[in-house]
Amino acid sequence: MDVELVEVRDFLARCAPFDELAPSILDRLPARLTQRYHRRGSTIVGAGQPNDTLHIIRSGAVEICDPDGRLLDTRDEGDCFGYSTLASAIPSRYRMEAVADTLLLEMSREVFDEVAAEHPVLRDFFAARSDKVRQDLASVRVAAAGGDVLATPVGELLTRDAVTIGPDASIREAAQLMTSRRVSALLVVDAGRVIGIFTDRDLRSKVVAADADTRAPVSTIMSPEPVSVDARTRAFDAALVQIERGVHHLPVLDGDAPMGMVTTSDLLRLAQGDPVYLAARISRAADADAVAELAGRVPGLVEEFVRRGTAPQDIGRVVTATADAATRRLIALAEEELGPAPVPYCWVGLGSQARGELGVASDQDNALVLADEEGRAPGADAYFSALADRVCRGLDRAGFALCPGEVMASNPAWRRTTSEWITRVGDWIGAPEADAMLHAQVFFDLRAVHGDAELLAPIRREMLERARGSARFQAHLARIACEWQPPLGFFRGLVVARRGEYRNTLEIKAGGIAPVVQIARLHAIAAGVDEVSTLDRLDAAARAGTISRNDAENLAEAFRFLRRLAYRHHALQIAEGRPQDNNVDPRSLGNKDRHRLRAAFRIIATAQDALSLKYRVGQM
Repeated sequence: MDVELVEVRDFLARCAPFDELAPSILDRLPARLTQRYHRRGSTIVGAGQPNDTLHIIRSGAVEICDPDGRLLDTRDEGDCFGYSTLASAIPSRYRMEAVADTLLLEMSREVFDEVAAEHPVLRDFFAARSDKVRQDLASVRVAAAGGDVLATPVGELLTRDAVTIGPDASIREAAQLMTSRRVSALLVVDAGRVIGIFTDRDLRSKVVAADADTRAPVSTIMSPEPVSVDARTRAFDAALVQIERGVHHLPVLDGDAPMGMVTTSDLLRLAQGDPVYLAARISRAADADAVAELAGRVPGLVEEFVRRGTAPQDIGRVVTATADAATRRLIALAEEELGPAPVPYCWVGLGSQARGELGVASDQDNALVLADEEGRAPGADAYFSALADRVCRGLDRAGFALCPGEVMASNPAWRRTTSEWITRVGDWIGAPEADAMLHAQVFFDLRAVHGDAELLAPIRREMLERARGSARFQAHLARIACEWQPPLGFFRGLVVARRGEYRNTLEIKAGGIAPVVQIARLHAIAAGVDEVSTLDRLDAAARAGTISRNDAENLAEAFRFLRRLAYRHHALQIAEGRPQDNNVDPRSLGNKDRHRLRAAFRIIATAQDALSLKYRVGQM
């Protein structure tokens, strides 16, 4: 062997992980490497550039930085860099710069793959080092976000690249890949697009337990079209997607291309005790008592979010996710006691729960949609009566009070088959009397919480189509929206209650939040859009042209301000141990907030005036 090659061999034999290679492999390796010199200050690999080489530092030093130049690690003699782009053919996430005159040994992707095939520990070693750098990068990103993990884009928290497999690969090959890469799930990718996900749970339940043929394509047992998020999505929103959709593995995409995957455990570990994960803990509660104990932390959760300055729509989503989790867990516990349901069903959240706008003092509104064969299933009515009773009482104990109007699945009137609901909704829209309008408003804000969501789809289609075509029904909705009067005087100044328990206060829910909800619902119905949350309805209605973009944005801003004010008010009452209400004393507000409060009420009053003219409310 050439003297120079012998020196390279001896050098590698002193460097991890090459010191663990068999002598025969180590003898052959130097001749397959190249050497390259880099002056101090030169960029060896830039962020976003391709790299097909493992770089081994023979002398000198190299800094690994994030794209913004923040230092993540320093490598010197005997260290390596560049592995992450060998593991998956993606551009480099890091900038690698020589901070001294540096001599590198370079190993091509082809050589690395051959050596790793003979010595798998090589790949494991570099995978661990790569994961460590990714974790350091995540920490830097979190620090840049002020230490708030959940405000960081989820793509910046990934600690490893996506591990993918083709749809035609066998189940055995998929299991071997999961084992070798030490992952609990694979993304199934076809033509660069994620078409499915294959998890260790699939392996247990669909292969091992079912004694399936492991030679079959992985596409036959994968979960198709998995829920995913864009890399720019806040970790907060990604966490809520996991909680709301009940998924543990969440693919993270850059356009259509898979970047990686986060699990509930990943984000929970990063966020540690963040209250956003209260819903995740509720989903694992042992019994109804544990559900009630955990859900009882909601007021403290709201107080914490207000202290942080969290946006009101985010607070509402977290409180709603908590209610959803409590509902699902109580249903699961009821089914454990009662046995499996005799027919498919869907538990539906109504009102503010459906809109994702629950507050700390919200009561429960819910319903059951049953498959049409319910009438032919022996004991179905008794079963669902018992299930609904257990769940509604459990939610009451958990802090979501029973509905005073009995709009709950425990009431037989709110427990119907799909066909019966379609008929009932038609009656409400066709005969818009007082009770019908009350029930129709509640039912127009509906969302599947648990069970077969397809049972809900034909009801929503029929409901939206009939309501969009009924000018009379819309006029009655306009009348109701205009009845919720903001507390403004003749000259549009604030008017407070003059007597009673709430003297000198303003009711900001009835006078502000509720009318915006009503206005947004009406415009969405007129546009025929299927959005449920108030802000989404305003945006969709503006895009459809049933409300001007300027008016929609003004109402949205008023809605956000009023909800922020309400949550601040509730947080103060929670801290003082008082029951929560929506009666705010304007004297407790600063000048800026009083001005914004008047402006919000004026925006709402102006929108009501427009509805009154359009639908001729004064002539009804």
